[in-house]
Amino acid sequence: MKADTLAKLQQAARDGACRLVYFDEAGFSASPPVQRGWSPVGEPHRVVPQPHCRRSVLGAFDYGANLLRHELSKATIKRPAVVQFLDQIAQEGDPARMTVVVLDNAKIHHYIEQETLDRWFIEHRMVLFYLPAYSPELNLIEIVWKHAKYHWRRFVTWTRETIEAEIAKLLGSYGSEFEIGFT
Repeated sequence: MKADTLAKLQQAARDGACRLVYFDEAGFSASPPVQRGWSPVGEPHRVVPQPHCRRSVLGAFDYGANLLRHELSKATIKRPAVVQFLDQIAQEGDPARMTVVVLDNAKIHHYIEQETLDRWFIEHRMVLFYLPAYSPELNLIEIVWKHAKYHWRRFVTWTRETIEAEIAKLLGSYGSEFEIGFT
């Protein structure tokens, strides 16, 4: 049922009748994800893991405009950061169109004060649309995260000094260097 509703929302977003935003968090590690590898005989593997160098990212993918908005954090993402980011998404909305934010059922996405939800609806025409549990395939930003981590990222180990700039460059390149055609 939610998939049918999402299909209708996507059509409405393509028609310009609403703004459809997919929201989620992701973690980026200094070492690229290595699913397999090789090295010449007698030479060691060249990717040196740096497990303590990690960044969290809040992201919002605007389906109709095919735009990615992101915010980097050194800390683990907590509910106040989610609310603040969603508040920015609400303020960027077009008052003439409803904004629907699609998000999963992570605990930090719930228990937002009713006063805040009411303000988003009344002042910015924004509502939250929760996906069923265990259905990441319905949240299109998950596909963006997968491509960013496994396909678009340069295969180099980032350092503590470069990780933030590298993530900003990678995600900032969405729409110019990298793009997914969902429509």
